[in-house]
Amino acid sequence: MTERLYYTDPLATEFTARIVPTVQSSVDQKPNEVVLDRTLFYPEGGGQPADHGLLGGIPVIDVQKRVDGTIVHTLDRPLPENPGSQESPREIKGEIDWNHRFEYMQQHTGQHVLSSALWEIAGAATVSVAQGSDVTSIEVDTDTLTAKELEAVTNRANELIREDLPVIGFWIDHTELPRYSLRRPTKRTGSIRLVCIGEVSHPVDLVACGGVHLPRTGMLNLILLTGMERIRGHQRLHFKIGGRALTDYRDKHDTLLQAAELFSAHPSDLPDRIDQEQQEMQELKRTARLRAERLARFILEAHRLETLQNGATDSPYALVLDNEDPDIFKALPEIASENPDTRLIVVNPTGDTVHWAIVIGDTHDFPADTLRTKLLKPFGAKGGGKPPLWRGVIPSEPASKTKINIVADRFAATFSKLIG
Repeated sequence: MTERLYYTDPLATEFTARIVPTVQSSVDQKPNEVVLDRTLFYPEGGGQPADHGLLGGIPVIDVQKRVDGTIVHTLDRPLPENPGSQESPREIKGEIDWNHRFEYMQQHTGQHVLSSALWEIAGAATVSVAQGSDVTSIEVDTDTLTAKELEAVTNRANELIREDLPVIGFWIDHTELPRYSLRRPTKRTGSIRLVCIGEVSHPVDLVACGGVHLPRTGMLNLILLTGMERIRGHQRLHFKIGGRALTDYRDKHDTLLQAAELFSAHPSDLPDRIDQEQQEMQELKRTARLRAERLARFILEAHRLETLQNGATDSPYALVLDNEDPDIFKALPEIASENPDTRLIVVNPTGDTVHWAIVIGDTHDFPADTLRTKLLKPFGAKGGGKPPLWRGVIPSEPASKTKINIVADRFAATFSKLIG
């Protein structure tokens, strides 16, 4: 069994150990796998990822614990030197990626603090934990926690941080379990590691856990609730813990100050200013929409008069625009569809895309099959709708404006020929 230094000195970053020769291991090892007589590298488990770092100057890419208690370190390449023999095992130096270790000690310890607060405040038991790269998520056995209860849980967790309580890990035999009141019962047997927040005689929290933790709650700095979702009759709560919470606070504070500067307002006045700006924006959009509709009616009327002058009152007609405003393009067919006699195509080449809309009023049959097979398909057009209005696009590769306009003209002409 590998001696686990991460339990006895979780704040250490360097160590030396002897390589256990391959013949002593319980399973075959790959050339880039190393077993040591002792290690600071925490193996993946309990929702906590494996430590990162260097072993003999070579990056450690994975750490796993075997059933026999030995810990296997997987390197990104084999050690260059001979690992030694049973009679003369070779010593090697290990270095922990401290930032990675400390971040996940914060996550794991913070999860204990939060699970304790959830149980104390709301009687919510922790079902599962996920220590992600961005947030730590805790799933509890209820879906009825209120915003007020969650606020109380977060406040209690941060209170436990301010109290800077000791976090103590110790081993017992399973026969001693009746002496301890665990927040979460365990079915483990043999030697069991308990983790206590506060004094063992009067614990704030006590659970069986094999993770690596901070020595004191004060090192957590801050806990912040960032989200909640309901799943399978439970609630999954998302938290920023430790350095993540401080970074989140700093980023949001900077964003708030930038927004306040853009609005020329004090940060506390931002909600009212944003609400005011939204109302003004909605009014501007409404005004723009009404103007687009008026202009669309004017365009349609002008085209109707032109058609009358040409004596083609019963013919379908086409409007080929040129990078027209989207609101006007949208309004044209919608207004045209109010007239049951209308037969119209509106085409608007914009960038590398030709936007189109077809109107065939209720007094005419809507030739859907003909349009699909003889108009849309030959041009590679996409879209559809329901009578009297179809909309869509003709996507294309990047092309010159002239080429796009030619496609638009041909598409409109083909429609007029089919419907006329």
